[in-house]
Amino acid sequence: MKRIALAATLASAVALQSAWAQEDRVWVDGELSYGLDVVPPDVVDTSPEQDRIRSGFDGEIGVNYDLGPAIVRASAGARIFPSESDYNRYPLAIAARYDVPLTSDNRTRLRFQPSYEYVFGNDGRVFDRPRLDTQLIHRHNPEHTTTLRLRYGYRNQTERRFSGYDQSEWLGEVRHFWRPNGGPTRITGSLLGLRADADDDRFSYNGYGAQLIARTDLRDDLQAYGRVYFAHRDYKAPFSSLYPYDRSDNTLRVTAGLEKRLNERFSLFGEAGYARNNSNVPTRQYDGFVGRIGIILR
Repeated sequence: MKRIALAATLASAVALQSAWAQEDRVWVDGELSYGLDVVPPDVVDTSPEQDRIRSGFDGEIGVNYDLGPAIVRASAGARIFPSESDYNRYPLAIAARYDVPLTSDNRTRLRFQPSYEYVFGNDGRVFDRPRLDTQLIHRHNPEHTTTLRLRYGYRNQTERRFSGYDQSEWLGEVRHFWRPNGGPTRITGSLLGLRADADDDRFSYNGYGAQLIARTDLRDDLQAYGRVYFAHRDYKAPFSSLYPYDRSDNTLRVTAGLEKRLNERFSLFGEAGYARNNSNVPTRQYDGFVGRIGIILR
């Protein structure tokens, strides 16, 4: 694991040096934060009294390269839980974005976003996942944009801790962006369709959800934002011998925050809210405060 982390660090350093040498076509972005949040979904703990909301550090740095018709991004990150190192995750990813105009005025376009993610923990690989994200985007006018989105991914999970979690993942989304009167307020609403087909049916589900995101300028260097997310999932098989029935979850997450711009590249942010998973399986149920403070590099 240390060799992989060292290689990632060296690759990031080389990429950063290249980025500063080619400012017009290459740029760096990233984020570093500390706070309380939900542990990864593949964390296994059979105790009904477990706490699935833990404090931790979250960080990512990415290098973007504009090729003209496409943008390529490579990134490395870390999610560290001081109280439980087995939960730690270190993702490496490569992604691209390619737009195909469908009209001469570019108001309607197709967007393709292929990506590959490799995630390891303190004891080796956790999973890797290729994805293809396809979006049909139509800009009605400066105030309104509608997007139809379909994303497919395949999660190849290590079987070191448990088996049957390898799965095909589908996400369908209808999204609408609204900027009232072309002003500083931006509102995005989404309807979601969710599906996972896992090797073990107790991890397979069908579901649906909705999301609302709003952001507005309070002044030139200060923004306020909020997000509401809800999802319902029905699983396809009994969860375990201890809980011999099909699992059903309702997930709710509500957060609000402020972002303070320091200069053209750096911003500070802080956000707080509430997260809940109301599940008929006690080991998958949680609710409580979530929040983060951090810095953003653009």
